[in-house]
Amino acid sequence: MSNETEKIRAEMQPVIDELKAKGINFNASESDIVGLGDVVESVLTKFGITQERFKSWFNLKECNCTERKKWLNNLFSWKVKKQGE
Repeated sequence: MSNETEKIRAEMQPVIDELKAKGINFNASESDIVGLGDVVESVLTKFGITQERFKSWFNLKECNCTERKKWLNNLFSWKVKKQGE
C-alpha cells in the first residue's frame, strides 16, 4: 500500500471507531443497511425538499436525485442497530 493510502486509513479510523461506538455496524443484510444517500434524502425531506420540489425550483424534467442517492449509499453505508440488539 502507498503512503497516501495509509494516511487516508489513519485519518478515517477515528470516524469508523466513532460510528461503531454509536452502534453502527457493517456487513448486515440489505434491509438493515442505511447509506449516506438515505440520510441526505431523509434530512432534506424533513425540511420539505423533495425531488419534485427540487425539479420545480430549477425547472428540471429530471434531477438525478435517485442516482446520486445510490452513489452516496455505495460510497458509505452501515448497519442500523435495532432496538434490543
